[in-house]
Amino acid sequence: MTYRTILVHLNDKRRAEALLEPAISLASRHNAHLIGMHVYASLPAPPISVPYASRVLGSVAAFDRQETEEIAATFARMTAKQPFVAEWRALKVPHVDLAAVVMDHGRAADLIIAGQTHPDWDLSPLMDFPERLALESGRPVLVVPYVGRYPEIGRNVVIAWKAGRESARAAFDALPILTQAETVQILEVKEGRGRDDAASLAPDTTIAAALARHGIKPTVRISAAADIGIGDELLSRVADAGADLLVMGAYGHSRMRELVFGGATRHIARHMTVPTLFSH
Repeated sequence: MTYRTILVHLNDKRRAEALLEPAISLASRHNAHLIGMHVYASLPAPPISVPYASRVLGSVAAFDRQETEEIAATFARMTAKQPFVAEWRALKVPHVDLAAVVMDHGRAADLIIAGQTHPDWDLSPLMDFPERLALESGRPVLVVPYVGRYPEIGRNVVIAWKAGRESARAAFDALPILTQAETVQILEVKEGRGRDDAASLAPDTTIAAALARHGIKPTVRISAAADIGIGDELLSRVADAGADLLVMGAYGHSRMRELVFGGATRHIARHMTVPTLFSH
């Protein structure tokens, strides 16, 4: 089992290299067709004559064009002479629902790679949407933190396990990475229990047995989140394991016609310390 098509959403020239490094690494390991995609919105002309409007719109258009060209140049430079096929897509669309465009293309990919939402970027509300990709695309989404560089991922993996559809999807969506990993740890966090209580519980070994049939040799661990939240407990155990990838289900629900992450998923999405593969 392997990834044959990988789409990486490149929305910010400052983070393009950091996103492309793990994308290129995965594409090389799986001989995948790598698609680099940049989508941006065109601004409609004002319905009435506004002083300096054409000059302002012209400046915005020039900025968008330069941004697109610089991201395209980074993609071309970093994928040059690679053993896989690299394809560049840049789309200017007449609306601001950029996530819908990325999902239209991403649904034909085995894996989508996107950047973590950047809290200090003015354009983040428009250009960052990894949560929507994870909940609505129907594809596994690898989210790369906005801080740090991650040229190699998937050597030491932690799977956040919770018996349910989302976790099952995530574990099996990650199989191409897990089969090449050096270590795989299945971590089940029990909420509202002390560490001594958690240690006495029998682990769920069914998923470990299923992965073992794919040639994976995971370890199984139970942890507790009595004093801290599940999200913080996960991050703490990921650090203890020296993991370079977290795999987890993306739990979400509908609120006022908007899909939003559940508590632990939202915490990891906001505070992730390593790239995280989400599946819903």
